Amino acid sequence: MKHTAGRKAAPQPIADAIRTVPQPPKTMSPEAKAEWRRVIGVLVERRVLSAADMHAVERFVEAAADIKDARAAIAKDGAYLENRLGEIKRHPAFATLREATAESRRWAAELGLTPSSRSRAGVHEDPDEDDDSPLSM
Repeated sequence: MKHTAGRKAAPQPIADAIRTVPQPPKTMSPEAKAEWRRVIGVLVERRVLSAADMHAVERFVEAAADIKDARAAIAKDGAYLENRLGEIKRHPAFATLREATAESRRWAAELGLTPSSRSRAGVHEDPDEDDDSPLSM
């Protein structure tokens, strides 16, 4: 038996899958809504989301928006700031960036949005493409 500790369950098409692309929640930021629109169609097409999974999509897109916001703050203010004592410190948005990146990575893996999670799930964008490859068997 192969050791699988730490591996995520592979996303597989499900019987009660959402089949129409839902609109993003109205309370989301514009950045989160943009990320929602970028990924939700792919997830619906793969038939891996049920209504119970929408929380995971929301957390993923919110983390992606936090990444964008943190990067914008760093770009605007610079990587280092002077604190009230006159000391030069790394921008506090780096902590948000680090946390949001980790959160985004976790949710992306859960949703099958990374190359490695798709390969574990057996998800292929175009199964008929490249049948002439000398590496195919």
